[in-house]
Amino acid sequence: MELSVAMKRIPFIMVLLLMVPHLVAAQGQIRERRSADRESSSTGDSAAIRNRTVNAPRSNHVESDRASVAESQSKSAPVSDGPPQSTKQERPKWGNASVEIRPSVTERPSASQNSTDSTLTNNVQDNTVAKKLVQKTAMVTESQSSLRPARSNVDYPPSSSSRALPPTSLYRVGIGDVLDVRLSNQPTRESTLFTVLKDGGLEYPLLNGPIAVTGLTTDEIARRLSSEIKVIQAARVSVSVRDFASHAVLVTGLVDNPGRKILRREAMPLYAVLAEALPRPEAVLVTVVHADKEQNVSLNDSQGLSMLILPGDTVRVSGSAGIAKHFIYVGGDVTAPGEKEFRDGMTLTQAVMSAGGISRSGKTSVRVSRRNLDGFLAAREYSLRSIEEGKSPDPLLQAGDRIEVIQSM
Repeated sequence: MELSVAMKRIPFIMVLLLMVPHLVAAQGQIRERRSADRESSSTGDSAAIRNRTVNAPRSNHVESDRASVAESQSKSAPVSDGPPQSTKQERPKWGNASVEIRPSVTERPSASQNSTDSTLTNNVQDNTVAKKLVQKTAMVTESQSSLRPARSNVDYPPSSSSRALPPTSLYRVGIGDVLDVRLSNQPTRESTLFTVLKDGGLEYPLLNGPIAVTGLTTDEIARRLSSEIKVIQAARVSVSVRDFASHAVLVTGLVDNPGRKILRREAMPLYAVLAEALPRPEAVLVTVVHADKEQNVSLNDSQGLSMLILPGDTVRVSGSAGIAKHFIYVGGDVTAPGEKEFRDGMTLTQAVMSAGGISRSGKTSVRVSRRNLDGFLAAREYSLRSIEEGKSPDPLLQAGDRIEVIQSM
């Protein structure tokens, strides 16, 4: 009997076992639906909160100023018959910050935007004005520069510092000097070398015309150029002498290297000039001619050799009074060839004239032979016609030179 009861319960147990999975699946679906509903509700609440946060009014001084300007413009503007327009447009926002849409080419910006943009532009220009040219550079052509005389340097007297310097440490620019003019704050690929013209002027491309620079030092010229240049604000100019040409003296006599010597200062000691001229062993006396006044100095007088030599002076180196006179020898097609007395400063044309001149007309050349440092004769030819026409310089002679005049048929 118990067995039959147990057999009757088996079908019910089987049915319950089959229904359990369906009940579990149904409960899982209900839970998923409830969780999805909760998530959607929470998402909606957060979106609403975000909308309220984004669209909330912000206290901004710039927007309040713009609003006040727009309100004043709306009050002052005339009343039109058309539909009213809002003076303040809503601007799109991104997150918590507003996004400003700039007007396109066809759109016309408002007055407040124009004033703000102009203010920013002026500030940028003020910050960069020191690096830009104020006006275009006026290039001066050769014809224009010849018509414009160099402006004098009366308004730029020598500075007190240059006056205090000794002449051996000072150099004042003169005619023929080549200056190196550079702008430290404006690098350029153009040439920076400028020659002082015959009228004492200096032509610089950034100036309206030539200015007088003779008698000024390089520092004084740099200061004057800095004040004269108007196309660049706060121009920093540096000037130096590249080639010295204006300060010269003449050295003749018993020296191995006679001729024109260039001074790189307003004055130089006599021993420095003689060191470049190389006096010969038989030299004993030096005669300095300055402004038609002569002064004799012995080569053994160390104190006398310290005297200052100025531009334009003539220095003659000679032997003692007991030494015989010096001669030159002229031959060839001349009227009176032979031995001729030599004096300091004698030139080639003077030597030919002392020999009576050329004996016959024709194309004439002159060969001058001179002893070099090694004791050998070195010859050089000159054209008398070129010298007479001013195309070639008249060379200085030295004692012992051999001159031969040759005429071609």
